[in-house]
Amino acid sequence: MAKKWLILILINFVLVGCSHTQEKLGVKETNQISIETNEVNKENLPEFDIYYPIILIEGWESPQPLPALIDAEGDELSPFITLAGDELYYFYTPDLSVSEAKQALDGISGTYYSKKVDGVWSEPQKLDFATENSLDGCIYTVGQTLWFCSRREGNYGDVDFYTATWVGGAWRDGQNAGEQLNVDYDVGEVHLSADQNSMIFSAFRIGGFGLTDLWQIQRVGEGWSEPVNLGDVINSTEMEDCPFLSEDGNELWFTSPSRMGYPGFAIFRSIWQDGEWGEPQEIISNYVSEVSIDRQGNLYFTHFLYDENDELLGSKIYVAFKKTGNSP
Repeated sequence: MAKKWLILILINFVLVGCSHTQEKLGVKETNQISIETNEVNKENLPEFDIYYPIILIEGWESPQPLPALIDAEGDELSPFITLAGDELYYFYTPDLSVSEAKQALDGISGTYYSKKVDGVWSEPQKLDFATENSLDGCIYTVGQTLWFCSRREGNYGDVDFYTATWVGGAWRDGQNAGEQLNVDYDVGEVHLSADQNSMIFSAFRIGGFGLTDLWQIQRVGEGWSEPVNLGDVINSTEMEDCPFLSEDGNELWFTSPSRMGYPGFAIFRSIWQDGEWGEPQEIISNYVSEVSIDRQGNLYFTHFLYDENDELLGSKIYVAFKKTGNSP
């Protein structure tokens, strides 16, 4: 999850600066699989999207957009899938190019929720945090706590993080996450460990390596420890963003510009071993971001759609289902 509006500005800036040559979509050897052998099932893909998201290693099916009712007229992004895989939160807006100020007033843009029942996603419902003229997004739940970011009056900054609690069958009692996170650390993307005592977040801070780095803090009493940079194995001179920590804490997923020459952002995974994070591995490429993973290992993520003129057409939520019996 993220302070999405700021992050999207940065994403679009980097995407526009990328080279979009068709040669980058040719055969490319990795240490896992040749992209030529990773056939893309185009049956359900938008025909105007020329940069299909691709999986670079064995273990997952070819990515596909989520079906209606999730895939609607408009733009979907920032997916969060619960570990059980049956609840999906995401941000929706009729037009991603419209200013955030107008989105806050349109009565439609915001965070939506859908539940899968008997394999079918229910009609999405907009979450209402009872604040007029606000724009809420970047939903993430852990335990009985829901984190979200909001552009609203009374914030410390332009966009602040808030928390809500599950009470009486609904998320209630939204509270600002506080000055330490929203001002002192100015956190961007965040993800907590399963016990909620450790947080990994993205931020541009003194001592970092690039545009935004991934940092870690520990819960101390009612507050948090000083941020520790995750180091130059994870962080580069580019942007590292959108962290996702696996339930067991042994896998760190994040978004960064492709390191293999593919256009735009890619999704990476690092494995915790021998007391440190291992060399990141590029898993999904071609204008992808914001991965969220259920307990079965299915990958839900945002894909930005571009046409042959390198014009941004919008964004959709895709899923790459884990192949049965694979543990990559």
